[in-house]
Amino acid sequence: MQRDDDPSRDVPESAAPLDESPAAPEEIEDVSSLLAGPATETQRKTLIQRIASLTINQKLHLATLGSREERLVLIRDQNKLISRAVASSPKVTESEIELYASMTDLAEDVFRIIAKSQIFMKSYGVVRALVRNPHVPLDISLPLMIRLNAKDLKDVETDKNLATALRNVAGKLIKRKH
Repeated sequence: MQRDDDPSRDVPESAAPLDESPAAPEEIEDVSSLLAGPATETQRKTLIQRIASLTINQKLHLATLGSREERLVLIRDQNKLISRAVASSPKVTESEIELYASMTDLAEDVFRIIAKSQIFMKSYGVVRALVRNPHVPLDISLPLMIRLNAKDLKDVETDKNLATALRNVAGKLIKRKH
């Protein structure tokens, strides 16, 4: 007995499947493997585990042409070649560089690559992130202080995590701007 709200009742007979026989289990597995791709152990691993198992050449290739998430993992790699490749990748965006500039666990070389890039130094957010990061060397952050606005200079002056030289220069620049 069919009820009024039964969805099979609304389907016209022409839309019903031609072959009502159930598919063989082998056919179901074949289709699911096509949809899911190869069902290997490497697919079940997390992104970090997959990247950890790669060779240096594969990591370099991934650093230059990989996705945003892959670059985010690779920028923290202990090998400086890998992190430098990520920072100079053609696919890296300004927002990613701003994120990298604010990270405290990166190699000094990455901060230097960011600071040498004229394209990324045009962004005020990148400049502010480099100055506010206590792990950026002073020879990078001190020349950038001039570009900060008064509010950010005041924040730098009161930030106890930053070097004393940066805080003193921020105080002098605030007095000069007023």
